[in-house]
Amino acid sequence: MKSKVLVTLTALILIILPFLLGILLGKHSPYLETNNFSTYLIIWTVISVVLASGAALLLKSNSKPLSLTLFLLVCPIVGIIGFAAPPDLSLKMLEHPELEHLRYIFLFIAAILFGVFGLLLFRSNTLKIGKSTKVLMIVLFALAFSEFIWEFTHHYFYPEALKEWVNQGKNAEEFGKNYDTVNFINIGVLGRIIQFSLVIWLSLYLYKLRQIKIWSPIISFIFALLGIVSAIVVFITQMNIPKGFEVLFLFFIPGMPFLLLYWLGVAIMTKTKKSEIVT
Repeated sequence: MKSKVLVTLTALILIILPFLLGILLGKHSPYLETNNFSTYLIIWTVISVVLASGAALLLKSNSKPLSLTLFLLVCPIVGIIGFAAPPDLSLKMLEHPELEHLRYIFLFIAAILFGVFGLLLFRSNTLKIGKSTKVLMIVLFALAFSEFIWEFTHHYFYPEALKEWVNQGKNAEEFGKNYDTVNFINIGVLGRIIQFSLVIWLSLYLYKLRQIKIWSPIISFIFALLGIVSAIVVFITQMNIPKGFEVLFLFFIPGMPFLLLYWLGVAIMTKTKKSEIVT
């Protein structure tokens, strides 16, 4: 009984860990003029090294590389939450383009971890799926990963593109619509639908195999469904979400699929040993 309570408390702490660390890191956010960019990066690095070291020790003790790869998503997630501010798309961005660059470096790190997770997953055949299903899931993983890399590369160079636009004497207020075209938005929508669908699929398969408890697929389904709904709304409105529904945009941001995958990793790590994943 005590063991179950301890496991439950551990899971709860790990679920909110990115927010706890992100809030603490937010006090040093470089978006605040009184804070230093280097200090923020150093503190994030120390936090990440501590988390990664703990993950490495855990990997050595119970051999769960799949769940630990997902757990490491906490590092870039903390970095993004720690900014405590949305992307600055105004001309002020040109004063400190390194801030937006770092934001997307964090997302690149998350995307790479997602890719490593996919490789480990299909090499081990942990899901115990048939060949045709495996091929379909590999294709979806490849599409999801490709969309992440394409989207992050596009936004990483946003400051440079904005500077060039302004240097040409064009109106800075018109840049966003020109850079994030209809085709770009639509591809992003398709990417989110694929990414959230994968999260739901993985959660259901892992629960079916008794590798996670019921709370994980429930949370994954609710948040992923909201993500899919937000993607559809973005597609219909082309990013002009109606007033009163702005909260939907929170579920469309690229960090949301990574947060759900992190929670999935927590669910695997905190499952009892009766159904350990063999990888």
